[in-house]
Amino acid sequence: MSKQLTDPWQLLALERPFLLRLARLQLASSADAEDAVQEALLGAIKAWDSYQARASLRSWLTAILRHKIIDAIRARRFAPPSPEGIDADLREFDALFTSDDAWHPEVFIDTVCGATRTAERQLLDIIEICMNRLPQETARLFLMREYLGMELKEIEDSCTVSAGNLRVVLYRARMRLRECAVRGWGELE
Repeated sequence: MSKQLTDPWQLLALERPFLLRLARLQLASSADAEDAVQEALLGAIKAWDSYQARASLRSWLTAILRHKIIDAIRARRFAPPSPEGIDADLREFDALFTSDDAWHPEVFIDTVCGATRTAERQLLDIIEICMNRLPQETARLFLMREYLGMELKEIEDSCTVSAGNLRVVLYRARMRLRECAVRGWGELE
C-alpha cells in the first residue's frame, strides 16, 4: 500500500487504536493518553510529506508517540530541563531527526532486504500479541524500561515501586515474553 495512493487520514485512523493502547499503558489517565496520541497524529499529518515509507507507518507513528509519552511522563514528575543541561549525546541523537520527528534522509540507511523485513514484521506481530497477554501493570513497567528507555530510578519514582520489586517484575516480563515469542515463532523444543 503506497502512501501516495492512500489518504493519510485513513491510514492514521487505522493505526490510532494501536497507538492509543500503547499510550494508555504508559500514561496515568485516558485523557493524557488521548492527548499524546492526538499530538502524535497531528505531528504525523504535519510531517506527512517527509514520510518516505522507508519504515512502516506504524514504526514511524510509534516513534513520534514515544516522544510524546516521554514528554508527558516527565512533565508530570519533573520540571523541564534547561537547554544548558542537555548533554551532547542527546543533541547528537536529536540531529538524526527533523523538527517534525521524521528521519533525516541523509542519515537514514535502509539495508534490510524484503524477506528480512517480513520476518521482522511477523516477529513484531508475535511480540505485540505476547505483550497484550501480560498483566497491564507489568506491560506498562516493561515498556517504560525497554521501549521508552527510562532509567530504573525514574520508573521507581514515577510508579512508586521498590527497586527490588521493579527488577523482579521486569525479569518475569522478559521471561514471559521470551517463552510466548518462542512458542509463537514455532521454535519451542
